Amino acid sequence: MNSCYYDAFPEELESIDDNDDIIEVSYQGDIIPLWSQCVGCHKGDEPPDLRDNVSYEDLLNGYVVPGDAEASILYKSLLGIDGVSLMPPGSKWPDSKINLVKNWIDQGAKDN
Repeated sequence: MNSCYYDAFPEELESIDDNDDIIEVSYQGDIIPLWSQCVGCHKGDEPPDLRDNVSYEDLLNGYVVPGDAEASILYKSLLGIDGVSLMPPGSKWPDSKINLVKNWIDQGAKDN
């Protein structure tokens, strides 16, 4: 009795597009609600002005580098790094909120 052995070729796996898992962050729906914790101080007297109707323009005027959270003062302030004071003072936000801001900036800091 003779038998032959053949190696089975594995099925080719379809490539997975990692971009399918990226959820677009909305400035209006996701980011503006975060500022409710900040407007006690950042209401026009202390920059940046984080009131709803002016916050986007104020942030893009030196606090946010669209597409580059690591270079953005806003992101650095949430971490308290690179000589930028921690905001809010004395109490770091949860990573989930910081990552939301980071993702929004890295996605181009759109006013959406």
